Amino acid sequence: MKTARCVAISASLNPDTYIYKILPISTELVSISSDDSLRVLDPPTLEVYGSVHGVHDGVTCLSGFRDRLFLTAGRDGLVKCMDLRTRSTAFELSEGRWITQLAWGMSEPLTKQRVTEKKATILSTACQEHLVATGTELKDSQATITVCDDVTDLYFHRSHPSSLVSGSTDGLVNLFDTSFTDEDDALIQVFNHGSSISHSGFLSDREIYALSHDEIFSIYGTTGYDQAEAPIPTCALGDLRPHLQCDYVVDLISSESTGPVLGAGTHSSQQLDIIPLHHGSDWTFDIANTLHLPHSHGEEIVRSLCFSRNGNTIFTAGEDGLIKAWRSSEESAGTTKAYNSGITDKKPKKYNHTDKDKRARVNPY
Repeated sequence: MKTARCVAISASLNPDTYIYKILPISTELVSISSDDSLRVLDPPTLEVYGSVHGVHDGVTCLSGFRDRLFLTAGRDGLVKCMDLRTRSTAFELSEGRWITQLAWGMSEPLTKQRVTEKKATILSTACQEHLVATGTELKDSQATITVCDDVTDLYFHRSHPSSLVSGSTDGLVNLFDTSFTDEDDALIQVFNHGSSISHSGFLSDREIYALSHDEIFSIYGTTGYDQAEAPIPTCALGDLRPHLQCDYVVDLISSESTGPVLGAGTHSSQQLDIIPLHHGSDWTFDIANTLHLPHSHGEEIVRSLCFSRNGNTIFTAGEDGLIKAWRSSEESAGTTKAYNSGITDKKPKKYNHTDKDKRARVNPY
């Protein structure tokens, strides 16, 4: 096991301001937070050198687009494409519903496929070249795509850009082929995870992962794009809390150098563990090569994590309103940098961290 060192800390935000998500965009790091602000940070120092206040009326989503472009969405039902070069909005789409997730794809030129009159929170987004997918909360028995509840996550396949995975609070993980215009034809496979989905996506060319709000994790094999291929059995790893000795799971992220890793947090030790997911004869966690992030964000929940572009730095963001940069102890040197005078971690708030409480706060809606 290895221990990481905190090499940079961002300036603290106003009290009770949460950071929802962080994402590397080109050479910068972008964040969205509960004060409806978007901030652009310098990754080596975590200094904020650009911000947009009131980017949405209830910002919920942040998704990469291409080059120096990225997408944001929110409860106002708007999708905005932001340009880091001009520090302005490149274009704006109106979904007519509160957006909860975003996704983008490369099938067709960028067009608005559906506009509805009733406002519903956009909870998820995903992108792929010219295609943007948005997922909304359930509103009057309709949640934009073929699901029966709030759409909490969306993810496009990198090699098959028309393939889209959605996760929702009804516990279903859906695989769509967006090249079909009819919704019934577009729905390829449905996996019943049995519990409200927090995160889902493609783990490999033919495997989909799903993580629930109560930390149940499974990997599902798709039928494959060649129908002659044998089906892949489901790998059900169950509740990860006793297995990984953690209290909650942040997300699954990946880099070329590490492969897929899982971020697992523990309140009692105030620690975040980065645990590799290894594929041999089956998928297993490589506990021996866990990277420990000591004290992480104190007693606060870590909401988001990501790798730097070169993969040698991990960024974390939490409910303490801070973003931190971490490197393995062998790679880091010098003292931790903090860029507001005398900055220290905020005194942690006392929570009763029940499953219900975590689910209510893990997503910005």
